[in-house]
Amino acid sequence: MENVNLLTQQNPPIWSRAYWREAAAQLRSVNMLAIAALIVALRVAVKFLKIPLAAGLSVSLDCYVNSLGSLVYGPLMGLLVGAVSDTVGCALQGFAGYFFPFILTEILSSFIFGLFFWRRPLGAGRALAAKFTVNLVCNIILTSLLMKWYYYLYFGVEKAEAYNLINMVRIVKNLVLFPVEAVLITVILSAFLPALRAMHLVPATQKRVTLTRKHILLVVALSLLSVGLVLFYVFFLKDFVSSHNIKLF
Repeated sequence: MENVNLLTQQNPPIWSRAYWREAAAQLRSVNMLAIAALIVALRVAVKFLKIPLAAGLSVSLDCYVNSLGSLVYGPLMGLLVGAVSDTVGCALQGFAGYFFPFILTEILSSFIFGLFFWRRPLGAGRALAAKFTVNLVCNIILTSLLMKWYYYLYFGVEKAEAYNLINMVRIVKNLVLFPVEAVLITVILSAFLPALRAMHLVPATQKRVTLTRKHILLVVALSLLSVGLVLFYVFFLKDFVSSHNIKLF
């Protein structure tokens, strides 16, 4: 099988030229393009399997497919996969309620997963950091900003100003679920590693991750912390903000 990764060499640091040369080389690999096409198809398919939580908010299986693909082809191919999967998925739904800038969340999440997983040693801590970064940057901050922009363009200033960037439903969902999602990502990537190594798609030295008691305790602690922060806002900070007429964007 064609292999553009220098899998026998030490993983280059992210800030090195070698890292980005290898990442760019994935875009010229027929094998990687074929894998990217498969990941696009899977990501489009799972878009129809969302579990709704509230208006405009749902739980998706996309992050697991996204992280698996990013482990194989890296951050730059991830940009392309994110853009294509979002466009194709919206096209299949007839572009209903389509707002083009939302493509940025798909692109950026793929890029971030690629930075964390491609040519990096896997670990539960790395998966936690990756999922937390994606949830914070893409799902909470960027999505909220894009939603604000969307309301300004399509519903006017009054509706836009009524939309708070600090959306508690979105924050609760992303804070509380990310430790569990990170564990599932770790389990899924570890399960696929033997096959990926056999096909020379990841370094031969890449090891499966074993969840230890320390990892489980960390996940539980982060989950409790997330729930605690949410409860603090609901029962204390929210009333304080309201009573002092503090406008959250």
